[in-house]
Amino acid sequence: MNQTEEIKAKLDIVDIISEYIQLKQAGTNFKGLCPFHNEKTPSFMVSREKQIWHCFGCGEGGDAFSFVQKIDSLDFPEALKLLAQKAGVTLKKQDPKIASQKSKLLEITRLSAEYFHKALLDSKEGQIARDYIDKRKLSPSTVDDFKLGYAPDSWDRLLNFLIKKGHTTSDILLAGLIVKNEKGKTYDRFRQRLMFPIFDQNGTIVGFTARVLDDAKANQGGKYINTPQSLIYNKSLVIFGLDKAKKQIKENDLTVIVEGNMDVIASHQAGINNVIASSGTALTLEQLKFLDRYSPNLAIAFDADLAGQAAAERGIETALSIGMNVKIIQMPEEINGQTIKDPDDLLNQGVEHWQKAIDSAISFLDYHFNKQFKTFDKNDPLQKKEIAAKLLKQIAKLNDSVEQEHWLKLLAQKLDVSESVLRENIDQYLERKNTQNNDIKFEDTKLKNREHLLAEQLLALIFKFPENLEYLINHLDLEAINEPSLYNIYKQLILYYNKVNNFDYSEFEKILNNLDSNLVNNSSALLLLADKDFSDFKQADVKKEIINILKQIKKNYISKKIKQVEGLLKQAENNNDKVQIDELTKDFSILTQELNQL
Repeated sequence: MNQTEEIKAKLDIVDIISEYIQLKQAGTNFKGLCPFHNEKTPSFMVSREKQIWHCFGCGEGGDAFSFVQKIDSLDFPEALKLLAQKAGVTLKKQDPKIASQKSKLLEITRLSAEYFHKALLDSKEGQIARDYIDKRKLSPSTVDDFKLGYAPDSWDRLLNFLIKKGHTTSDILLAGLIVKNEKGKTYDRFRQRLMFPIFDQNGTIVGFTARVLDDAKANQGGKYINTPQSLIYNKSLVIFGLDKAKKQIKENDLTVIVEGNMDVIASHQAGINNVIASSGTALTLEQLKFLDRYSPNLAIAFDADLAGQAAAERGIETALSIGMNVKIIQMPEEINGQTIKDPDDLLNQGVEHWQKAIDSAISFLDYHFNKQFKTFDKNDPLQKKEIAAKLLKQIAKLNDSVEQEHWLKLLAQKLDVSESVLRENIDQYLERKNTQNNDIKFEDTKLKNREHLLAEQLLALIFKFPENLEYLINHLDLEAINEPSLYNIYKQLILYYNKVNNFDYSEFEKILNNLDSNLVNNSSALLLLADKDFSDFKQADVKKEIINILKQIKKNYISKKIKQVEGLLKQAENNNDKVQIDELTKDFSILTQELNQL
């Protein structure tokens, strides 16, 4: 058994995929919404028995490795490393010279995190960071969980450490840990800062956020600086805290979004673990689609800062455009005489205050209704117009027409105006929304033609109810199936049955495997399709469905042959070939009669 097989043997594909999407049992298999294309009806199937997955909407499929590679945009060595960790398998040492560029950068980032963490815990100069952590009331276990660190006030200490570990200056530069000046001299990017490692959703460190600790140096790059965009760190995809939050997000069916990393850390320390950070920027479409895998429900804590609010608003608009449900967390201005600016302030007054704020979150539009009717006087005609304009703009962001209808009626009632007037005015915002959302596209599905889909369903039915195999062979010519992989499966099915006059799928699979492993993958996908579409069929229903599909396949097959004969007949007439004309006319008559009899 090689290491790939060992990992597969120790992991369950259902458990792996369930970390990313919600699966529900369907017969002996599991189904859910495909994460690789936009769909409302589940067409994504997973087999625990065969340890495979297949989507009948977009045609993607494979094993646990292919799933992780596709969903996390990993190459095979990265997927191997990730699944080995989950399986508890120690991989054989790889020669650094042949490691992929991405693997090298990940190793550099991991070593840097260890270096910063050790500097925080053990170095004398790290006391400034330890004092800050004590002030923020973070426990040793929290510091360890989030691998917080300290970057010493040095120009080249990290650089020299990484070079001693066998890494080149050019690779360290690509990882974003050092900077090169105009004269070509390199130096450490982070100095005298508290280091927050940035983990991807799988818990792999891909970059850092660094907070200045000496306020006198805040002008040297800003209060917070981040690792630059790199081969391993894409700020449009990574979400701070998601690796630790995703389990409780699924359990609570809610993602709580705050602005700062420290708010996330404090929340997790307090036991509220479904919290992630927007890191002061608007959440991107890619990030929101990622969160939607775990839950369609968001609760956002607006920051007191206007720029933070604007970023949150942009993220909300994108979330609404893909049908997510958004609520706003409202925090009290003060508690016990203490000003509340963010969730961390609220947690300092007691975890119950932060939990209450989350539980009391109101819908995105309730928030805006309250805000506008408090800000403006609806009895003043000009202010009334302002209320309508601001709220119509927000209502237009909704992706569901039923929701829009609800809020339009409510606004009409509260403003004491007719709905028709509001409808006339909302059109301008809807047009603008449609224009702005032109770039919000989901991956297109790979459309299969009707003949392909019918042949898939027919073979799926036979695999699930093999007692109908003899009937199928007696009533369907091999040539009637024109999709190559399905044609080959049906061909082997006929040969196998004629030889043994019985059907055992496991034995049949061995025959396919000896011919072409791709045929095994395709036949396994047909078994998943059977559970997806026919798990509740009774025997009488099965026979009716087979007869119905056979009829449609035959109609398509004969119609195609008639068109071919028509083409040949036309050619024979042009050549004045009377013998050919007579033969083709007879063929045409026979085929037409067969078609009429179906």
